[in-house]
Amino acid sequence: MDLLKNCSDIYKNYVGYEYTFITDCNYSVKVRFAESHFYHLAGLHYLKDIKQLDTRIKNNNTTNIFKRIQKEKITHSHIQKSVFYKQIEERLVHFLNFDNVISAKIIVDFDYAKVYKTSIMSKYLLYKQYEDGYEILGLKYDTKYDVYIPETFIVEHSDYYIKEQMSYNIVEVKTNLYKK
Repeated sequence: MDLLKNCSDIYKNYVGYEYTFITDCNYSVKVRFAESHFYHLAGLHYLKDIKQLDTRIKNNNTTNIFKRIQKEKITHSHIQKSVFYKQIEERLVHFLNFDNVISAKIIVDFDYAKVYKTSIMSKYLLYKQYEDGYEILGLKYDTKYDVYIPETFIVEHSDYYIKEQMSYNIVEVKTNLYKK
């Protein structure tokens, strides 16, 4: 089956929901998932040479791109033609584990100043450790809706983003539908 479609199908299960992660110190982090976030999480913004993914083109906004992937009008074979594809291949393969990252039991209060050379501006990180690294979902604050949204999904083969960071145990997760 199509890897890109599989990734979008997994993500679609979260679209339209708000997850509230409650920590052991009784702090809560509310995260909202929308179709438009998939574009960046999957790394599609790196594929600058694929016209169907160019958001500067009329009607190529990130939500419409997600819908075209769902309808298989944009497929894995399309994006593999990009000279930049190798930059996102590992991310897509690991995106198949997105459910495991969301069900993680630890949340990191991320301080990007503690990480040498990073463009990640997330406030929180959810992560799942696997055999040789970490799958990490970065969450940034959205002032418009007063919630956190998924900013980035990365695969890191070391504890680069996790070490020396403050982390909390997630003791409860609440899920609610929200109106789009």
